[in-house]
Amino acid sequence: MEWRQQSSVSCEDAFTEAQRWIEEVTGKSFGCSDFRAALENGVLLCDLINQLKPGIIKRVNRLSTPIAGLDNVNVFLKACGKLGLNESQLFHPGDLQDLSTRVTLRHDESQRRLKNVLITIYWLGRKAQLDTFYSGPQLNFKDFEGLLGLALSKALEEGSNAFVKDEGYKESHDLEGEESLQTRQSYDRGNSVDGFECVNPR
Repeated sequence: MEWRQQSSVSCEDAFTEAQRWIEEVTGKSFGCSDFRAALENGVLLCDLINQLKPGIIKRVNRLSTPIAGLDNVNVFLKACGKLGLNESQLFHPGDLQDLSTRVTLRHDESQRRLKNVLITIYWLGRKAQLDTFYSGPQLNFKDFEGLLGLALSKALEEGSNAFVKDEGYKESHDLEGEESLQTRQSYDRGNSVDGFECVNPR
């Protein structure tokens, strides 16, 4: 199968599983079929992490304004950091912004940004699995193997050194090596989450 076709199929499983897990953990529905729009205001993400670690976010801004949404997303990402996720595992707040009105937007840019969000959901699910105090629904990591594995394969194919610095990403194939997360070195964000693409940006 051609690489680009294979990537889109693999990532679809990750989108479906991420939505299922978030809805089951929070007990709330996405309310729409648009993955980005459902998470854009950050409320579901804040509710998710508060279920994983009760009280880690003290206040969720439930106003329906773009600024409130950005505030919630930033609070969510900060809470992820408190749980031990490093910068390379976090999406950028702008990845959930609506880019549909941008004339210069490349066709695959929105998808690339959403895949950054999936990467964060994946690592958050890994953290939940390791937490002995968490007994809620588990994320099915197998549905993310295509997303992570293909991204790694593509980076190696293009000779990127983004993953040479961080062998922790081999966990997309060996999901038992969680301990390596604790010793991972933080590296430049330009070579990290944004390099984790399923769709070739060119």
